[in-house]
Amino acid sequence: MLRILFSELNRSAKGPAIFIDRDGVINCRRPGDYVLDWSQFFFLPGIRTALKQMASLGLPMIVISNQAAVGKGLLNPVRLEEITVKMHQALLEDGTTFAAAYYCIHRPDENCVCRKPKPALLQTAADDFNIDLSRSIFIGDSDTDVQAARAAGCAPILFSSDASLQLTSPTALPTARKVTDLYALVAKDLQASERA
Repeated sequence: MLRILFSELNRSAKGPAIFIDRDGVINCRRPGDYVLDWSQFFFLPGIRTALKQMASLGLPMIVISNQAAVGKGLLNPVRLEEITVKMHQALLEDGTTFAAAYYCIHRPDENCVCRKPKPALLQTAADDFNIDLSRSIFIGDSDTDVQAARAAGCAPILFSSDASLQLTSPTALPTARKVTDLYALVAKDLQASERA
């Protein structure tokens, strides 16, 4: 597991957080390939505005992502950290701050404890920042994100413009089909978790 902190660890009263997958949510996926350099990292159109809106909620925002390129020897951890720092610096220009990024850097066949759909990345972040997972949300674009959220006790939000996306769980999920729908969905889910 690779942990990159952008803010001090929080030891105040437990509160909710917004967890966000990286590839396919924050940046464009590279079909059949990985983001191996900052020059290959492109923010999804409109996501910077959506992230700024979410940041206005005043909750910790934390990246949770599988990055098997490291385990496969295609990307070293230092380069992954450089890409992450540059992503964060670009978002800071918008007034958007992330608390941290947590990456599983193992190959799928290594059967580690931190690769999504396992919940260890979320649980480690929750321990570090004193987060109440039951009041938190996880925005992802895949079945493994949904499963990880549920395993950790978070509310999953699916972000996908792909209407053909098939999930193993038949349960209806809050789904944002457009980046402009994300903020309203996040705010609604967070309010619902506060009332629960």
